[in-house]
Amino acid sequence: MNIGHSSAEWVQAGLDANPDTVPWTVSCDTGYFGVAWVPADAPGAPDVVVNGPPGASVDPLTVAESILGAVPVPPVTVSANPGIGMVAMPSWFWVDGYDGAPLYGAETLGLITVQVEVTPERYDWSFGDGHTLVTNSLGQRFPAESDIQHIYERSSASTGGAFPVRLDITFSTRYRVNGGAWLPLEPIVHSFALDYPVQQLQAVLTRGQ
Repeated sequence: MNIGHSSAEWVQAGLDANPDTVPWTVSCDTGYFGVAWVPADAPGAPDVVVNGPPGASVDPLTVAESILGAVPVPPVTVSANPGIGMVAMPSWFWVDGYDGAPLYGAETLGLITVQVEVTPERYDWSFGDGHTLVTNSLGQRFPAESDIQHIYERSSASTGGAFPVRLDITFSTRYRVNGGAWLPLEPIVHSFALDYPVQQLQAVLTRGQ
């Protein structure tokens, strides 16, 4: 550790208080950071002095949870084809604005850097008529045939003109401190909606003239 020109007063104080020592950084996954002053020429097991920056310690878990609230959510849009569904005909659904890539956030407080990773784990589709689908797919944009499909058995006239389609994305989350091992966080869920009208065609017999 090169601390010859360190501007931190506590580091300079440690250097003055521990002459003839070799400084080593101490960094833990819990977020602790300090300096170990190891005697340069002591035989056997030397007496090592460890000290860290003054003031209140940083709680990495609290920092990580605050970062989660600041990680921007992609501009997810639930799309469908056809734009107006037809009873007994398959409707295709997919997601625009997000490709499923992990999301990241980071914050540095003093000597502690906390990184957060947010990764989609599953997609829960609700089609508004009581039917659901759990997948690991975002579907495929039209004109490709999407693997997210649903066939409605009735029109949306009885539900105000449209079915409330909803997509819940469950994200697994984790964090690490100063580049250490990843540690788990509680999963989070973001929801996105689409009002999807469905019509029913009826054959009408007419008398020829």
